Amino acid sequence: MKEYQRLYLENLQRIVALNDLADMPADGAAFLRQRREHTGLIREIVEENNAMLRRQLFPMLDDIASADEEEIRALEDFAAHLGAGGANQPDLVLHYSVRCALVSYARKWGKRDMLIQQLYWAGLALFYMQEIIDRCAKVRYRWKMGLLFGEAASYIKHYDEIEDPETRGYIHRSMGNLSLAYGGANREDAEKKLNAVRRSLHILNDPAFQAKTPELPWDKYIYVSHQERSSALNVLRAGISDPIVLGEVMASAQFVREYQEEDCRRRGAKPMVRWRMGYEAAQYHCGVQPLGDLLRWLEEAYMQRDESDYSEDGIYANISLPALYAQYIDQDGKYRLKKKEVLLHMYRQVAQYVRSAPEDQARGILTKYLLLFLESYVEYPDGILEKDFLLQLVVCRQPDAYVRFRLAAQITQLMAVHALESRPELLVGVLGCRDVQEVHRRGEEILQFAYDSGLLHDVGVLAFNDMLVKLGRSWLEEEREMYQYHVYAGEYLLGRSPSTRPYARAALEHHRYYDGSGGYPADYVPEEDAGQVITDMVQVAAYLAQATDEANPQNRHPLTVEQAVEQVRRGAGTRFSPEAAQLLDGLEDSLQAGRTVAYEDAFRILQKPVAP
Repeated sequence: MKEYQRLYLENLQRIVALNDLADMPADGAAFLRQRREHTGLIREIVEENNAMLRRQLFPMLDDIASADEEEIRALEDFAAHLGAGGANQPDLVLHYSVRCALVSYARKWGKRDMLIQQLYWAGLALFYMQEIIDRCAKVRYRWKMGLLFGEAASYIKHYDEIEDPETRGYIHRSMGNLSLAYGGANREDAEKKLNAVRRSLHILNDPAFQAKTPELPWDKYIYVSHQERSSALNVLRAGISDPIVLGEVMASAQFVREYQEEDCRRRGAKPMVRWRMGYEAAQYHCGVQPLGDLLRWLEEAYMQRDESDYSEDGIYANISLPALYAQYIDQDGKYRLKKKEVLLHMYRQVAQYVRSAPEDQARGILTKYLLLFLESYVEYPDGILEKDFLLQLVVCRQPDAYVRFRLAAQITQLMAVHALESRPELLVGVLGCRDVQEVHRRGEEILQFAYDSGLLHDVGVLAFNDMLVKLGRSWLEEEREMYQYHVYAGEYLLGRSPSTRPYARAALEHHRYYDGSGGYPADYVPEEDAGQVITDMVQVAAYLAQATDEANPQNRHPLTVEQAVEQVRRGAGTRFSPEAAQLLDGLEDSLQAGRTVAYEDAFRILQKPVAP
């Protein structure tokens, strides 16, 4: 590895350490001071990284065909470190870019073994990029992932010509990973996924191939393929009821269970809860056991969990089991009512578990499981509303994000107060108000709606937070495009429950220009909405909260409140609603101390007990 490459990786570690919340101060004002100090250091590191990449890496990637062998070996080593750690890769998108350059180099110079390996790694990087945008139910990378894995797997027909055992292993791994290119959400995708697993297992179990390369870990390859098939239960939900398919899924679930049990016996460990769950769920989906039996197993497994275990399997037991329980009882109105108290107890326990998590769990895997948890949330009017639960989790895990949300909420509400006092006719239509008299009568309700709209408008960004806190350079175009999906993630998350559904529109539209000339999502077609004025206010408030954020390393040139307000006024009629822009008149003084107040508010909420 080159010296600049080693330094770049060290700088990424420094940025992660500066973003770590483990040693955060005990009050909001001190935390804000620390964040500003750390942000200054991060900006310096980012500038150093940008200079190194512009000077040495990017020119080589642009002209990769002329690189010498020493440079290529260093680049392969660099890529391996950028992609270390699975989903928690130090620099996922740069890792993908480097792998693509190495694919081009290998293709240009006819280096077959290298090409197969780099196709595999580039495909795997796309898999992790797709995992990020899965939270907004968008499919962007699966088709390309399929092309990369498919090309590497196609070299199975040249198997005997390839002498390197490691390269042969990459062929088998790519063939197995072809199933990842199909989400299984519809029948066509589901059938393709099952066919990919079937082909992979057929070759992996062929004694002729095993004899040709005995040094490969065949048992592991076979296990992973069964694992993929047994966990693809959405395939069955897509409407496939073929007895052969049901038998294959059940057989894979049984294989995984027996493999896990044997492995745990050897290591003296307990089987992982997720694969025990996979076996029980497969029995239900394959018609072996009724839903009631699956629910009883889930209840027993949840009671046996370790509430202090923050390993990935511990997080799964404490957070995913309640999410799955909610998903299954929501299928049947009888169970939804009958199991209400059980589920509410689980929800209270999840909230306590999240609050008690050590600070080194503030990023990454815990956030991923929390977002999955919220996707299957079942809301009861007299239980914990998803809106309240979501805000508890945001405050506990992401104080910086909460502060930005809280500041946007405060600004939105101040604008609504101004409208209520000086231009109440603008609020006609909000919450169904038919005239100015009703607007005045329901003023407090409208103000609360405005506040909550600002508070929840950007929850979709949580799906991208782990990527953001690790970013140690300027954005690549791929990252900009990925990040724009956060508006869909917010709409998807908020659109599920009655308590959050009214705020989904603000989540989707807060980056869209008022006149449609810019912003995103570009494919969004506005609908007639009598309450659009609140969304217009949120758009202005979100801009002000972001543009003035000195503690955000991604905001390289933060503005003062006066400068940001002036930008809003200049953009009135194009980027911002003219009416919303006018509502800022006289509010500058109220906005000055908003961020400090928001941090103090965040820490007060952190100290509150979990809602009963």
